[in-house]
Amino acid sequence: MREDNVVIYEETGADPTSDVLTIETGSGRTRVRAVGKPEEMVELVSRLIDEGVTRIELCGAFGAVWHAAAGRAAGGRIPVGAIYYGFESLVGVASYKTRFEDGEVLSEAFIVIHDGADPSSDVVVHHKTDGGRTTLVAVPDEATAGEVAGRMADELQLIELYGGPGPEGAEPAIRAADGKVPIGVTAYRH
Repeated sequence: MREDNVVIYEETGADPTSDVLTIETGSGRTRVRAVGKPEEMVELVSRLIDEGVTRIELCGAFGAVWHAAAGRAAGGRIPVGAIYYGFESLVGVASYKTRFEDGEVLSEAFIVIHDGADPSSDVVVHHKTDGGRTTLVAVPDEATAGEVAGRMADELQLIELYGGPGPEGAEPAIRAADGKVPIGVTAYRH
């Protein structure tokens, strides 16, 4: 079965009907979508399931309450994951949250594991009006995710890792970042 995965994050003024990044290879496709507010995410999850997506992952900013709401909207038909942070990232992610709430200019990356992806071409950099940026980059495997995370760690305040098999798949990125930046990893609600 070809995979049809979607990553959803929140960004003010976003259009949830538009793909921000699409990676398509022989194994399937992964799309990244943004919603303007959390309530739109639940509606989008229902729509995407009706369209036939096979997996949905949510940005860590949604948190457990919205993850649960997305899981209920999915009704057990597909896996719905959300980014969570391990103990090694708690201080960094708390600092990110505080700095974000204080209006500081921040930059983050979403690294998406997708079989056959090419990080030199499957990349979109979204420059925010405040001067920060969100980099979306697709990589073919966990080892490459580690390499990319290691190269980007000094210039970011947060990295979220999507499409992997969970903590074991995130280990190369966590080790490569060497504590310089918090790394979030997907956990699933079935």
